[in-house]
Amino acid sequence: MTRNKDNRKKLEGQYRALEEHLQKIAHEKSKPMEMIDQGLIAHWEKTVANCRQNIAKLERRLSQ
Repeated sequence: MTRNKDNRKKLEGQYRALEEHLQKIAHEKSKPMEMIDQGLIAHWEKTVANCRQNIAKLERRLSQ
């Protein structure tokens, strides 16, 4: 597989993971205040930040 094709597949996976985690955060925040798990939200926010960094890196690789 060529590098660009491999990077496009990785990029697609990162976008999917990003969307899934954003949905998880929204779902958790929609719960009543006393039921919200702040630790879980913090974990997913870190994962979202990591996905965004990976997306930026992969997009830079594709543009070269």
